[in-house]
Amino acid sequence: MALKRRLEGVVPPGLVEKVPSSFEIVGSRAGAVAIVEIPAELEPYKHEIARAIAAMNKHVKAVLRRLGARSGDYRLYNFEVLMEGPTEVLHKEHGYLIKVDPTKVYFSSRDQTDRLDVASKVGEGERVLYLFAGVAPYAVAMAKLARPRIIVAVELNPWGFKYMLDNFKLNKIRNAVAVHGDVAAVAPLLRKKFDRVLMTLPLGAYRYLPLAFDCLEGGGVVHFYHLGREEDPFRDAEEVAKKLCPECQIVDRRVVRDYAPGVYKVRLDIYKPP
Repeated sequence: MALKRRLEGVVPPGLVEKVPSSFEIVGSRAGAVAIVEIPAELEPYKHEIARAIAAMNKHVKAVLRRLGARSGDYRLYNFEVLMEGPTEVLHKEHGYLIKVDPTKVYFSSRDQTDRLDVASKVGEGERVLYLFAGVAPYAVAMAKLARPRIIVAVELNPWGFKYMLDNFKLNKIRNAVAVHGDVAAVAPLLRKKFDRVLMTLPLGAYRYLPLAFDCLEGGGVVHFYHLGREEDPFRDAEEVAKKLCPECQIVDRRVVRDYAPGVYKVRLDIYKPP
């Protein structure tokens, strides 16, 4: 509402309700990027909206407009630069730092509560496999807030791999290993070696769920992310899980956040018995 109020008198009265009620900020007081979705009706006022966002948040150095859905091999958003500035930032959350450039690799600050929840489930001495890791924010959270024996993080995007290495060094993490490669090629090499597998990609991760189950040794948990519709967010994910692993048990389910109008990003914690 604050952004709408700030733009009253700038945006015509009939269009003020179209002004976004929220936007995402990635970064910290040392410098941040604001990411906003602006409907086509507000095209003539997009730069005024960007300036208003920057005026509301003095640490924002760049404003990006998100265009369309994630796409391409690295599942990235397309952005329009509304206010030029540095897009590589240090994002602070829960006592650790994440170095990232959201124009080069996918990252959402809105997942930080889920990162905290996943880290709280990791037992001491566990071996964790983290697929589709990006800049590895969940690995950092697990390493800093839990006591796993080892975390193996796999990412295909070379920028994601670079920032992953930076983040392990930045947070002085010594029990995590970064792997640059395709999950389809890497996961079969890691069969029966882990207690827990994390698959944070909600778009198409279900195709790799059998590989994730194969990477568990003697039973364990897979954190499976998927998209679900508002009326029954978990239905599709549960159907996929039960079809691919009839003997598995769903031990927890969580709506992570809204993903698109009427669509949620959800997480199932799936236990595969020995």
